[in-house]
Amino acid sequence: MTTSNTGPCTSRRTALAGLGAGGLGLALAVAGQSAVAQEAASEMATHPIVGVWMVTTPRFGLAPSIFSPDGTVTIARPATQAGPQGVAFVSAEVGTWEPISERGVHFTSVRLLSDANGTYTGSVTVDGHPTVSEDGQTFVDDSPDSGPTIRDAAGNVLAAPRGQPPVTSVRMGVGSPGFPPGTPTAGTPTA
Repeated sequence: MTTSNTGPCTSRRTALAGLGAGGLGLALAVAGQSAVAQEAASEMATHPIVGVWMVTTPRFGLAPSIFSPDGTVTIARPATQAGPQGVAFVSAEVGTWEPISERGVHFTSVRLLSDANGTYTGSVTVDGHPTVSEDGQTFVDDSPDSGPTIRDAAGNVLAAPRGQPPVTSVRMGVGSPGFPPGTPTAGTPTA
């Protein structure tokens, strides 16, 4: 009786070859994705939104914001805000951004809300569409698509108004914090 080893060996060789080809295909796909990711990162790193901004919002006043070259955004808002159930405590607002034009971006950020006892009461997701000025020192968001989405603690959408009053911003720098010019009052130091 003779047994043939060609069947199982061929199958094993074919399987190994298939795994090798699959691994090579996966490696090429990852390399391709890596190249695309590097191109996107390079595009984001040179976008004029990258930097630190003093944002002026119609409802909450000033909100220093950082648009990082990796596509993250961090916004510092006042720690409290008036809400339908009284004062709400507010977290920092974090999110992501991506370019939509040479000077424009779309960002989505989230801040969490809690009551005086520390109980989570909901969240606010903000979608913004700021466009940086030609000189790169200011931006404005007057897009009809911009606005908050307000959710309760269970995640139910309570409101999602769009077309809010414009949000403006000034790029911050050393010795130039971006505050709007003030009107001196009596007793204000001049030096």
